[in-house]
Amino acid sequence: MDSPLSKLGESMIDEAITNGSLNPPPKDTPLDLEAYFRTPEAWRGAHSMLKSNGFAPPEIEFLREAAELEESLATISCPDQRRELRNRIDQYCVRFRLATERLR
Repeated sequence: MDSPLSKLGESMIDEAITNGSLNPPPKDTPLDLEAYFRTPEAWRGAHSMLKSNGFAPPEIEFLREAAELEESLATISCPDQRRELRNRIDQYCVRFRLATERLR
């Protein structure tokens, strides 16, 4: 038996499809569920919502931030500023490693 919440969700999806704000993929579109099943079960719903709305999981944001800082590092000549920037890059890398370690 469907719960009232799932019935409400299905009706909202049907309404969104009807009014054109949600377009399901074409019938023959292959689904890549590898990343979905690599994500811990408790986090799958949240990660799916973030991804479908254009947001990356936190661990990917850490990598993006580190990469942007690496690009800035090439333009800075002051040793103190370079050291500070390198520390920030290292912090993002540590955060990334910790976040991915929690996924295991």
